[in-house]
Amino acid sequence: MRRRRVPLPQPDMNLTNLMDVVLCILVVFMITAPLMTQGVKVELPKTDAPAVDEKKSVTVSFDARRRVFVDGEETSDEEFPGAFARAWGGDESKAVLIEGDRAVPYGMVLETVGEIRKAGATRIGFLTEPPQAGK
Repeated sequence: MRRRRVPLPQPDMNLTNLMDVVLCILVVFMITAPLMTQGVKVELPKTDAPAVDEKKSVTVSFDARRRVFVDGEETSDEEFPGAFARAWGGDESKAVLIEGDRAVPYGMVLETVGEIRKAGATRIGFLTEPPQAGK
């Protein structure tokens, strides 16, 4: 008698479930990544200016409620000189970038710039946003 050969099962990977999981994870990261950015909400004035290297700098920010931040940490007027000195560290090659909401009075910004100059910083820049095309 002749034996019948039983066909061996063909191994086959079903990637549909794996692709579903990967796409779901990708969607979750795409939604949550913008929410994880930290910083001070500031509406910058718009102007044409070259970009500034922010890697070696200290950022002083003013929000619409006239609060002052040094590298993202809120400080009071009394604490500002000490907080700025710690962040700047006396390194004259570090730039100081000032970003102020357009609702902040000009005098408040200039008083803070005066404190920064008293600390010895000479490389001071003001951050702006480029104007919209067609405006």
